[in-house]
Amino acid sequence: MVASSHSLTKVACESMFHRFSTWWRALSVVLLSLATVTWPSAAHAGSTSSFTLLRQDPVATLNGRGTSHINFTLALAPGRASDSLRLALYPRIVERSQITPIVDGVGPGGAPMSTSATVVLHCPKRLRAVISVGIFTTRQAHLHVPCTTSVPQLHLKCQGASCDGVYPLRITVSSKSGATTKWSLISVQTTQVYQPLRVVVVEQVGTGSLLHPHATVAGLNDVSHHPSDPITLASDYLELSAIEQSGESNLQMRSAIGRALASPLHQIVSAPSQTIDFAGLDANGLASQVTQQLALSAGLVKSVTGKYVDGPLLLSGRPTLDTLVALARAKVSDVIIPESALAIAPSSTLNWGAPFRVTGVESITAVSPDQEISQLIADSAIEPGLRAALALGTLAFLHFEAPNAAAVRTVVLNAPIQSLSPSFSDPFIGGLEHNPFARLASLSPSFDSALIATNGAPGTRALSPTANAAGPRWTRHNVSTLRTLIDQVTSYSQAVSSPSIADALRVALARSEIAAKSDARQVAINAASATLNVQLGNFSVDPSAITLAGPGTALPITLISRAGYTVTAVVHLITDRISFPKGRNIVITMDSPTKSLRVPTSNHQGSSLILQVVVTTPDDQVILARAAIQVRIAGTSIVGYLLSIASLLVLGLWWWRTYRRSSKGRHAR
Repeated sequence: MVASSHSLTKVACESMFHRFSTWWRALSVVLLSLATVTWPSAAHAGSTSSFTLLRQDPVATLNGRGTSHINFTLALAPGRASDSLRLALYPRIVERSQITPIVDGVGPGGAPMSTSATVVLHCPKRLRAVISVGIFTTRQAHLHVPCTTSVPQLHLKCQGASCDGVYPLRITVSSKSGATTKWSLISVQTTQVYQPLRVVVVEQVGTGSLLHPHATVAGLNDVSHHPSDPITLASDYLELSAIEQSGESNLQMRSAIGRALASPLHQIVSAPSQTIDFAGLDANGLASQVTQQLALSAGLVKSVTGKYVDGPLLLSGRPTLDTLVALARAKVSDVIIPESALAIAPSSTLNWGAPFRVTGVESITAVSPDQEISQLIADSAIEPGLRAALALGTLAFLHFEAPNAAAVRTVVLNAPIQSLSPSFSDPFIGGLEHNPFARLASLSPSFDSALIATNGAPGTRALSPTANAAGPRWTRHNVSTLRTLIDQVTSYSQAVSSPSIADALRVALARSEIAAKSDARQVAINAASATLNVQLGNFSVDPSAITLAGPGTALPITLISRAGYTVTAVVHLITDRISFPKGRNIVITMDSPTKSLRVPTSNHQGSSLILQVVVTTPDDQVILARAAIQVRIAGTSIVGYLLSIASLLVLGLWWWRTYRRSSKGRHAR
């Protein structure tokens, strides 16, 4: 018995050890997995930048003594308050291609023109240090030293006007654990600028705006914080229609876009989707839909913001020549065309900055955004303050490409609204407010026909060869079903009282007019039809049988609505066996879940009939509901007539007998 107990104890211990061993091995695997996951993160954290450039003065204006200074604001990483700073200035840029390696963080080749002494950062406040840097040609600048042991000085080896230009700047912050280097640009001014660049900023509220509502609201709020600076917004009916719908996030976005457009210096233009086949609509006899596409955005801008859309049109993708022709027929005169749609990108030449005509569409005036700077200001991989400094430096370089240009030159920048943030726009827009080389400007003046072909720019630019390719073919079925859908949506939209429902249907129709293969287009048209049918399915007629008591009895009709909004409709009563003294077509307003009608009748024929009730929109283009109702008419059959006559005879006989009895009684007295 004892042996048996000992044996059981041994087995139990071995079992427990086995479970413990298994548990420990499993825990080891988990810990090893966590280590595998976290080690790369730790390695990445170790390579994190030791500082961030929050703001930098973009321009150093040399005084008569050949000295100037610029200020930097740096954010230091925790524990790096005693880091040291060193700056290096490189020879000025002479070709735009030299800017690319600086933006990429590689820097120029060759040796620096000047290198400052290494200075220790000893007075950062909340891990921020404001640093003044002296720039001189002969004698060093005397500056107050707030945050460094001495003033870092950079020597420009030039004199007078020969110093004008844009210079690469290397910023290095070092500590015992290593060094971090970043590249920026500094512009130097010695002579007066008579013709600064016009910089037009177009912030687009596009599809990404709806996917990132918080970033979009933040960007719109940022625009509203610059009421004194001309800024242009661009949007399409797809985004505006979604913003118009109810919902907390949409309400916030609607309020934000309203605030962004509150300033009279802020405007909004339409930016139609690149998927819309304007050329196909025009070629297939649907030119009115081209106009409707544009009117839809304009109407939604007014509905959402209360402001009117401005005239220019922002195009994306690669619009074809046929597309521009269709837009010209719709009375569009000013467009922004992407550089990628042109045979030669203007920014790759020296004769940019002026509006132009498009070869083959002489009635349209166009401008083209600078693709490189547009991509730069939207590049979230570059910290905002550094991004602003690089963009301002690039704009200054563009000025120096033709500093004595006779006519004004314009740089259009186009970026998504969610790329805006105070950390970027404050130094960028603030850097343009008093910038000698470039100033913010409104979009509309950029299309001034007097500026075409100025400063040696070509008066006409050609689209890329691919822009002349024929668009996707439309089938007869595409055209016929789209025509029917257009009529139905137009009719129903005019009947409903809800602007958001009407707009949603118009948007569903408009987005089906796509440049795609005919099968895909038909799928889109069918989807838009389904959207309309969902609304039409909200209405019905009570099909219950009706009994009329006799001639002159009112006919009761009950209509049912599950729409939740008011609809104006016409009820058609179709039968040849009843007359309706007040008409058989009755205009009604369906503003409740049920609507009861009592229609006067006359001239009943027969004892039973089928009444067709058809409910349509006011122009009879769309049937909202229909029903066949059995109507029974009491008192109109032969049996009914015989019963009525018999009743009269019995009544008459009763009256006659009563009268005889009363007469005999009087004679007896």
